Amino acid sequence: MKKRISKIPKIFESKARPLIFFLGACVSLACLFFAFRKLNWMEIGREISSMNFWALLGALILVNCHNFLLAGRWYFLLKPLGKLRYWNAFWSLRISFFFNASLPARLGEPFRVFYINRTTKISAARAVGAMGADRFLDFITLCVLLYISAVVLGMRGTLPPTKTIMAATALFIALFVLLTQLPKQSKWRWLNVVLQTRAKIFEGASPLSKWKVLLPTVPISFLGWFIEALIVVAFASALGEPISLFKAFMVVAAVTLAISIPSSPGHIGTFELGAITMLSFLGVPRVSAASIAILYHMVQLIPTLLIGAYGYHFHFVQTEHRKVKTIKAKVATGETDVISFDDYRMQSSAISSELTTIPFSHANSSGSSTREKVANAPPSI
Repeated sequence: MKKRISKIPKIFESKARPLIFFLGACVSLACLFFAFRKLNWMEIGREISSMNFWALLGALILVNCHNFLLAGRWYFLLKPLGKLRYWNAFWSLRISFFFNASLPARLGEPFRVFYINRTTKISAARAVGAMGADRFLDFITLCVLLYISAVVLGMRGTLPPTKTIMAATALFIALFVLLTQLPKQSKWRWLNVVLQTRAKIFEGASPLSKWKVLLPTVPISFLGWFIEALIVVAFASALGEPISLFKAFMVVAAVTLAISIPSSPGHIGTFELGAITMLSFLGVPRVSAASIAILYHMVQLIPTLLIGAYGYHFHFVQTEHRKVKTIKAKVATGETDVISFDDYRMQSSAISSELTTIPFSHANSSGSSTREKVANAPPSI
């Protein structure tokens, strides 16, 4: 009797996927309508076609530099949690962004954790904590830049009062400290699992308390936002509507907020609405604002799809097929008759069915079969 040993959650094969696609498409269509209504597409096309080619080339270079920087920050956050290489961090990001760009509702986010968990010894819960730390660095550094930009541009009144900001910050810190003080065990089984998972997630975020991690990751975060703003400035200047770096920070913040809304693959619609709305608010003509938004989105989306597709095929699918062949060969030749639970856990759902063809007739010296050893192996969080 054959049995699938590894059971990976099929995130991308859910029965709810058609509904997610439908709802995402509705959100994107609504955003596209409000973003481009009453705009002349011929004028937008003429503006884009008249743009300086070197601005586009420079933007592509900046985007790819930013990709390597983000992978570096992710690497620094993961390094204290376990042994890994820079390229583990790089491809986990690029492939997860690829899924974000090709699937709705930001479904690529879980893949980042999944990839790290399968290519390193870092548990999924700790990887989730590290991802939370990664997002926190993005959030806090962008808030600082947004506040500075609002003050410089004389738009301080558009932000919440200082007392509100301080109160929200104090509340967040108090909640964080409270969560860290929760016990790690409970007599109730379900609560015990929750508490242990919470503890591992906080362990994943613990690198933020180390200066050796903060010293490279905080500057990388600021530099990343600076690069994003520079891309907006480059496109605006190339289209004859130059804006300051501080205004560009406002645009980047608006886009970041807009794409947090679950929508269709690639954030189509939400990205354009956020960029056009902020650029128009800052005095850029709507036609130029639409051109900048389209160019800014395309220069982000196209490299993400191309690099991510390459990484998914050559650094994920092909790698996993090689692992399966290696396991099969070892069992078939009798080199080993025990395959650990982790070996199976690291197989993707797409190829885990191939593992069921491995012969389980080999028994160990104590008489228990390989299948029994795998089945009885303790689960890991």
